[in-house]
Amino acid sequence: MREPGLDADQTRAAAAVASSRPLVVVEGAAGAGKTTMLGAAIRTAEQDRRAVRVVTPTKKAAEVAAIELGVLTDSVAALVHAHGFRWNADGVWTRLMPGDTDPETGATYHGPAKENRLAAGERIVVDEAGMLDQDTALALLTVADEAGATLALVGDRAQLPTLGRGGVFDIAAALVPRVFDLTSLHRFTDPDYAQLTLDLRAGRDPVALFDRLHALSLVVLHEDTETLRAAVAAERINGATITAATNDEARELNALIRENRVRAGLVDDARTVEGSDGLSMGRGDLIQTRRNDAEVGVTNRQTWIVQQVGNDSDLWVRDAASERKGQHTVRLPAAYVVEHVHLAYAATTYGVQGLTAPESHTILTDALDAAGVYVGLTRGREANRLHIVAADLGDAREQFAAALERDRADRGLVEATQRAQAAVAGIVADGPVAVVNTERARLAKLIEQAERAAAKWERDAAAFTKLSNRHENEAGEQQMIVAAAEAEAQRVREEEVGLLVAQATTDGTAVITAQSRMWEASRARSAARRFCKRSAARALSAATGERETVETAARRRWGSIPPTAASVEGWAATVAGREADAHPRVVEQREHVADAKQKQQELAARHTQENRALIAQAFGDRTPSSPRKLAVQWRAQVETVRRGLATIEALPVGEAAQLIRGRAAQEQARREAAERALVARKARATQLHDFTRRPPDRRPTPPSHGLGL
Repeated sequence: MREPGLDADQTRAAAAVASSRPLVVVEGAAGAGKTTMLGAAIRTAEQDRRAVRVVTPTKKAAEVAAIELGVLTDSVAALVHAHGFRWNADGVWTRLMPGDTDPETGATYHGPAKENRLAAGERIVVDEAGMLDQDTALALLTVADEAGATLALVGDRAQLPTLGRGGVFDIAAALVPRVFDLTSLHRFTDPDYAQLTLDLRAGRDPVALFDRLHALSLVVLHEDTETLRAAVAAERINGATITAATNDEARELNALIRENRVRAGLVDDARTVEGSDGLSMGRGDLIQTRRNDAEVGVTNRQTWIVQQVGNDSDLWVRDAASERKGQHTVRLPAAYVVEHVHLAYAATTYGVQGLTAPESHTILTDALDAAGVYVGLTRGREANRLHIVAADLGDAREQFAAALERDRADRGLVEATQRAQAAVAGIVADGPVAVVNTERARLAKLIEQAERAAAKWERDAAAFTKLSNRHENEAGEQQMIVAAAEAEAQRVREEEVGLLVAQATTDGTAVITAQSRMWEASRARSAARRFCKRSAARALSAATGERETVETAARRRWGSIPPTAASVEGWAATVAGREADAHPRVVEQREHVADAKQKQQELAARHTQENRALIAQAFGDRTPSSPRKLAVQWRAQVETVRRGLATIEALPVGEAAQLIRGRAAQEQARREAAERALVARKARATQLHDFTRRPPDRRPTPPSHGLGL
């Protein structure tokens, strides 16, 4: 077969699915075009008059497949249920025979309805087969074998596993001569990122994978959980997926996102109902149903948009995933809403698997494993961002590598037995238990040391703060004393200057007046007639004597006299200021100011000495830095080591030992790389030294200095 738009891998896989082979296994990475391949296979089989039935492990996956493939789909559980399989009280499949009483309904079981009957040669395609548990698979195989139907399993073992006993996909892959691998990716717009997801799926070199993600600007670091949640909630846009590791994390994000949407006017908060998560839901909210209910017409993990909140607290909703216009609304009864409905802006990895969106945001925590990271980072066509709470890039890189080492998938009893045997056999000197216990002890010691260091620097920071506050208070008080002394000295001087200016002005004016009288008398004598000259001379002599007396008194009192009438005011201010500066009251106040400033200098010197003493006590011979910053750094180190210890504690012994050895190998590789770099730098320095030395004299040897041959 050959359909346009299919690559070679898709074409081969589609032909195999459309064939009559009894068992076909197709595995493809996220974005490899498994759905496109299935569509082509269904069309080919129909052209060859072979029936194809598509089933999935969950109702939600069946809804997605129905939309994408345009065919009727259902869950595997629904198909085997139609053929009489029931879960009993012990959680085990039992089977009804026609004529038996159905324990669920009390009615007589008559066998499968017409639409659920299988035909000989019919192809049963199990999409998302990696999530199929062994019990349900056994029931499906029984039904298919009875009808002579064939099976095709399509999925990705790197994505989320089943919640029950797994390993079905692995078993099937071992039974067939060939697994059809889809290796070309079609979802992602960036080819570099497409290749990165393939390496992420394989889990090759987590440290290098993280660095590649960071180089593509897809790693976002946050100081704490609250900052991360606020940032993700603010960036959330319609159509983007937000992947959290746990329901509690998803709930916190949903609450923040809803608050933002209410403020933006996108969601009505006036009339609401409370969901199973305890959060309000109103018109415009994106919600998710969490239980299959045929009567209501909903499936587990199906998403909806709230259209209206009813008077009885029921919800009228429309399918959020469907793009059909004029689609009908579904009524969710109040009793169903309060038990099985919650907000869906953020979801766990099981809630987003199978979805494709323009953009995705994944929150990395200790609860997220390799499959969760892979699923979260492969939902977006254009961008897939990873959000991490980390002290720095190195901390984030270590958290990412640890997540890729975690594998919580149940791959069947055989593998579980092998893991248990490995763990038991590891209770030896170099076994997994010993490795884990040694690492626990090492990390516990690191935590203790880091806590002591953090406490020490916190005490020192408090001591520096206390000393700084005391110094600031003492310096402030002394500055107030200096300012008060300066103000009082200024006041006393201005008071004395005021009194002296008045007296100096009077004396200066008297000098100018006496000079004017003398000059006037001199002019009168020059102008006097012969009979008046004697009296004019006597008047001039009297005026001259008066001037000399007044000037002598002024010079004795002030040390100078004003040269002109216009300069009296300025002269008076100058001589009054000079006289005031020598006044005992002013001198006394000036001495008070000098004493206050001397004490201020002594206080500053004492403060400097106390600072130096505390620095020496805190840092010793080390270069001083900020105690508070050091305390924060050590506290961050405590949290980092605690996270590492918690990661180990949360893992099975075998996985924990594998993680520890992997970290040790990475650290050894880093040390060896650093040593090689140091050797290379020394070699370059030696070469540079040899190059810059003065070259030897290579001029020809004079004949007289030769060998004489």
